[in-house]
Amino acid sequence: MAPVSTRIVIRRARLVRDPPAVGATVVVQGDRITRVALHGERVVPEPGDWEIDADGRLLVPGGVDAHTHLAAGALLRFAGLPARYPGSPRALRQGFRRPAEDRLAPADVEALATAAALAALRAGTTTVVALERAMPGEELPTLLAAERAVRVVGIRALLAHGASDLGGAGRGQASARAAGEFAAPRANDPMVRGMAGLDGLAATTRETLEALSGTAARFGIHASIGEDGSDLERSWGLEQRWPLQLLDDAGLLGSRTLVAHASTLSTPEADALRGADAALVVPLRAARYWGVEPASLDLAALSEVPLALGTDGLFPDLAGEAVELAGHLRRRRSAPPPGGNFLEESAWPTGAVLAGQLLGIRLGVVEAGAAADLALLEWRPSAVEPEGRGGNAAVLLAGAPASWVMVAGEVRLREGEVLGVDPAEVSARAVEAARRALAD
Repeated sequence: MAPVSTRIVIRRARLVRDPPAVGATVVVQGDRITRVALHGERVVPEPGDWEIDADGRLLVPGGVDAHTHLAAGALLRFAGLPARYPGSPRALRQGFRRPAEDRLAPADVEALATAAALAALRAGTTTVVALERAMPGEELPTLLAAERAVRVVGIRALLAHGASDLGGAGRGQASARAAGEFAAPRANDPMVRGMAGLDGLAATTRETLEALSGTAARFGIHASIGEDGSDLERSWGLEQRWPLQLLDDAGLLGSRTLVAHASTLSTPEADALRGADAALVVPLRAARYWGVEPASLDLAALSEVPLALGTDGLFPDLAGEAVELAGHLRRRRSAPPPGGNFLEESAWPTGAVLAGQLLGIRLGVVEAGAAADLALLEWRPSAVEPEGRGGNAAVLLAGAPASWVMVAGEVRLREGEVLGVDPAEVSARAVEAARRALAD
């Protein structure tokens, strides 16, 4: 489906502002927001307009998930999220997730990633930064399969293959080559871009890190580091360096770097992240679910590290991450930082800003000139207007389903109905893919 050529006019919308804006009109033409008119400002209808009555519902920018695994996340959900897997989080990764991922053929990746992208869309997420892994020797086909999935659902994506030498010294090199081959032809694509990817350091050689550096310098890198203690054991035990210092030594820290997890974050690493203007992505719910300590938010805030929120593929809704972060901040016993506005002013907008920079568009705001990536939520306050902006408001809105979702000016969800794909077919294909991957 091509973007609508005529105007889309969303009337009687409620916007998250301070103070809240009720009765606003948002005009979309092509892939951009062209006007935001507040209550009392008239927007004259034009022939051919597509008029959408928000009816007082909340209109928000589409969410940006700064760290997810499309195929693996869907696979774990179909597997029932094995909370009682015997052993440590490391055993869960190496004994359950890794073997299952290694059985994923590209067709299975496509099926599972389509289901995950559809779940994200229904939750109001319009952009994902995804780190994928699958069958050895199928690195580029895996990325192509994930690309087909996000394109058919219609969300934006920054896709990377998670390089690791676990299972063979050549696997990381193959992943690094695939990253460059995938990213280069999509350097100006407004919907799908490629990045370098790194899935831990426990079995990754310096040669693989060096092989990733060229693609990382041009297109950025999405690195999952310190998901458990194995990365720290490897880097400190063998080289007397912190994990993120190894990335810095290899030239992989920069303004286009996203580092997810970093559960063993140290002061030298936080300083390195801040010095490189790299972003730290903290999937708090996933960390707590798997029993792993998240990166120190206090340390990140003290070092002024840009911080973003991600779901790790386990949960499709970003507002739930905002709730988890807000709860974490309220449970703290120490004094600021981070202060009361940490969620609103730092953690919530960073993912949209960074993804927007990588895609070359403005994301995360309902303003003229910004990308027309919008979600109309089935949420109307009965009396008192909610206070707060951005991430703080997201806490109040968690659980509100999306009624309409628009990506790049194209309506993909209309009054709860998905356009362009058959959800039942998507689910059936994903179930079959999961059965193949989980078969003994």
